[in-house]
Amino acid sequence: MPAASFAFCAAGADDEISAVENITAWRNIRLRPRVLNDISDVDTRITLLGSAVPSPILVAPTGRHKLFHADGERATARGASAAGSAYVMASNSNVTIEDVAAERRAAPQWFQLYYWPNRAEVEALIDRVAAAGFTALVLTADAPVGGWSPRAAREQHEPSPDILNINMPGSPMARTFYHPDFAGKVLYPATWRELEWLVKRSPVPVIVKGVLRADDAVRCVECGARAIMVSNHGGRHLDTTVTTAAAIGEVASALSGKAEVYVDGGIRRGTDIFKALALGARAVMIGRPVLWGLTVRGPEGVKDVLGHLHVELLRTMQLAGTAALKDITPDLVAPSSGV
Repeated sequence: MPAASFAFCAAGADDEISAVENITAWRNIRLRPRVLNDISDVDTRITLLGSAVPSPILVAPTGRHKLFHADGERATARGASAAGSAYVMASNSNVTIEDVAAERRAAPQWFQLYYWPNRAEVEALIDRVAAAGFTALVLTADAPVGGWSPRAAREQHEPSPDILNINMPGSPMARTFYHPDFAGKVLYPATWRELEWLVKRSPVPVIVKGVLRADDAVRCVECGARAIMVSNHGGRHLDTTVTTAAAIGEVASALSGKAEVYVDGGIRRGTDIFKALALGARAVMIGRPVLWGLTVRGPEGVKDVLGHLHVELLRTMQLAGTAALKDITPDLVAPSSGV
């Protein structure tokens, strides 16, 4: 992988504290398994906004996949479809919406939306996404301005006419937030007003991504959001936020029965997925590991990563005495000493 591509994917904001702590926070949670339960037949099936999927593992929205594989997001979507995982396509992808939709099988595809100032352009994109069969819009709320990553800023990739943010207005050459030209600029100025408008305008359900507080989550749902994605953007914009492992329980409790709740950030093992479900998440989203798989083996690498995590989740459920996702309850986890 080119050094700039690796830096763009791996880097976190500022001192990369949140990017690291997202991972360690899940590791610091301890399991309290049950014994002597019948775990001969384990079931990981679940519905996401009414769509049935074989496991609670989604592909998180990440952009600029042609930095990692020549086929870009089309390869990622193909691998996700082969694994039966829902795929969330990013606004700043390098492959057209229609090309990604062509890779869809049984699992749903959702579209992550950055809200830019020209509402007519946003409307046109919404209609195009719906026409292509995407079944939800994911509004990213935690990045109105870009963060700063010293590591990624030192390893800027050269803009290329072969790598475009092809679904954005004007199809600009792909660049990252970590460029001096973007420092401090409000690029995606979504507010509560825009969320309310989006819920009314969208022909598909709206999900809000980037929520770390229960009060914000409740307000999103009151505005009409059907689901919340607990996320700190992988620690890529605002450093030293609370970890998603710390936030998921509060948000899930506040929204119990009102909306679905998903979580991303630092999930690297089946045990992490199990812990997230125990704390109230309905599903988890995987970001960077999918890109590592994409880089190594294209669509097969994506499928490998998702399959590996699914196998680990199955094994964790068996060893913890849980035969179905509904059996994964908060009493099965505890903080480690000193956490």
